[in-house]
Amino acid sequence: MDLIGKKILIVGFGKSGQAAKRYCLEQGALVTVTDDRFGKHPSNLFEEADIIIPSPGVPLTLDGIKRARAMGKPIVGEMELLKFDAPIVAITGTNGKSTVTTLIGEMLKAAGKKAPVGGNLGTPLLDMAANIKGADYVVLEVSSYQLEISPTFHPHVAVLLNVTPDHLDRYAGMQEYIDAKALIIKNLTVADYFIYNADDSIAAKIAGASSAKKTGFSAKKIEAKYSAIIDKMKMTGAHNKENMYAAAAAAFICGCDAKSIQRAAETFSGLPHRNQFVREIGGVKYFDDSKGTNVGAVVKSLEGFDSKVVLIAGGLDKGGSYNPLKEPVKNKVKALILMGAAREKIAGELGALTETVLVDSMAAAVREAAARALKGDVVLLSPACSSLDMFKDYAERGDKFAEEVNKL
Repeated sequence: MDLIGKKILIVGFGKSGQAAKRYCLEQGALVTVTDDRFGKHPSNLFEEADIIIPSPGVPLTLDGIKRARAMGKPIVGEMELLKFDAPIVAITGTNGKSTVTTLIGEMLKAAGKKAPVGGNLGTPLLDMAANIKGADYVVLEVSSYQLEISPTFHPHVAVLLNVTPDHLDRYAGMQEYIDAKALIIKNLTVADYFIYNADDSIAAKIAGASSAKKTGFSAKKIEAKYSAIIDKMKMTGAHNKENMYAAAAAAFICGCDAKSIQRAAETFSGLPHRNQFVREIGGVKYFDDSKGTNVGAVVKSLEGFDSKVVLIAGGLDKGGSYNPLKEPVKNKVKALILMGAAREKIAGELGALTETVLVDSMAAAVREAAARALKGDVVLLSPACSSLDMFKDYAERGDKFAEEVNKL
């Protein structure tokens, strides 16, 4: 977009908002920032702006945004501001996005390709602008929030990992969330590729509506050319077989050779706070899955352990049901330690299935978990909730868990 002399209003001043400010100023725009942490959003700012850039976490139901949309003003995200010369590989889904995005980047790098990685993953896209020049591919993690405000976003390879209930505190219902995820296929053509989880009925249905070349992956039925890659991967857990399959499928489409893909698979051990091993004490293994911020992620995490689990969960509720956890909790969880704003709600839905303890701090949660774990057991932090009631983000929550484990 041509931003010279344009009045830009940035709504939300977190990482993405700050990156948008820097980028827009460099492009010669006139920038105003509003953030409800600084007070109310002045209504005149929305009416006076030429372009409004909401940060990914800002609800589009905000009064100022709704008024601006009614006036016909562009409401766009960071992905609309950049011109991409290189083909885009875009990854979305409820769970596994960050792992698969990083893994595809590692596979492309191992094959000697320049492929900057970012988006919803750590580095804001607009801070990557310089790195994108001369790239062979740009690999982006894309959230449903970003897709909603990126009407012309056109990846060459789109990946949909799964769709399970999440962010129902933001969306009016599950169908609205599904519709947001489905925007990943909006601009795909017959010249593009769509990789999707064939075991996920929602992802498969979305695939049916796409005109792109389609590749369905299934952890239940692994094709021969992927089996060696998956058998030798360093990551563990059934969900990571799906992640590896999806990443390898994208890497093959991007022209990577099997040896390079294999090399990346054998060296990539996973991301921080995603089933990350912290320490073993007295035969009890402690794992940090603080990035498990929704129910589906916790189900997958529990599936990856054969041992009995003492599960630490809770935080800020995201509006969904905890019912999908009933069977895994009943079968695998010997004790449930609950903390945060959602602890009573979770206890109400799951507390009768196993010993359940409510605590008010991470320190207490780790102590209570350690008191109930025996040799051979696992203590797992996998909250099924946002971290924002008690922590700055999921990373701070995971770091606090590790800190308390290391005090034991």
